[in-house]
Amino acid sequence: MNLMLATLVILAGGFGAALRLWLGSWVGVLPWGILLANTAASFVAGLATGGLTGDEGLQTLLVVGLAGGLSTFSSFAGQTVDYFRRGRIAQGLGNIGANMALVCTAATLGLWLAGILLK
Repeated sequence: MNLMLATLVILAGGFGAALRLWLGSWVGVLPWGILLANTAASFVAGLATGGLTGDEGLQTLLVVGLAGGLSTFSSFAGQTVDYFRRGRIAQGLGNIGANMALVCTAATLGLWLAGILLK
């Protein structure tokens, strides 16, 4: 493994994690900040894996580092389980539905946009 790339991934991951921490404070009916973080990370991953960067190292930096640090399956899962534990079934199901729909849509849009921009 390239030591420089690993160092850059660490830095990008730290930036993504700090951004997720900041966004994570936005909570309402659903944990909107975590939903936004997961959606944005999926969009970035879609762009990068769609070949927009044209560089494998930059793709790794964006997907593993930035998107990896920004997205959080564990927070999503923990918040969802907590909704169920507290009897808030509709919120738990809403959180699952919103996360699955938005992150998959964002990744698809990122892939699509990368394809459009590369033409």
